[in-house]
Amino acid sequence: MRTCFAIALFALLAACQQAPVTSTAKEEAKDEPVKQYAMHGEVLRLDTQDKIAAIKAGKIDGWMEAMTMEYPVKDKTEFDKLRTGEKISATVFVQGNSYWVGGIQEEVTPPAASK
Repeated sequence: MRTCFAIALFALLAACQQAPVTSTAKEEAKDEPVKQYAMHGEVLRLDTQDKIAAIKAGKIDGWMEAMTMEYPVKDKTEFDKLRTGEKISATVFVQGNSYWVGGIQEEVTPPAASK
């Protein structure tokens, strides 16, 4: 029984390991075109040290279904504009396995019509 458990554990650990990213793979990703996708979502959390925004986004046509995900924000000026709880429109840039958010704009809710 212990032998079976040890073999199963070893197989599970081996399956979970990721292959290291080689410099060739990184260079190939830089050669890929950058794709752009429109995104609308709500900022849930901000990591100021790493400039990462957790955004609850709707479906991103052509790339991903609706989900909450952490997005790097390369431009410090754009990151500094973000506020937790605000709704934004942005562009998701995708190159190979890398992605980031830019072109961030706060979505302004129109005032309610008075009766």
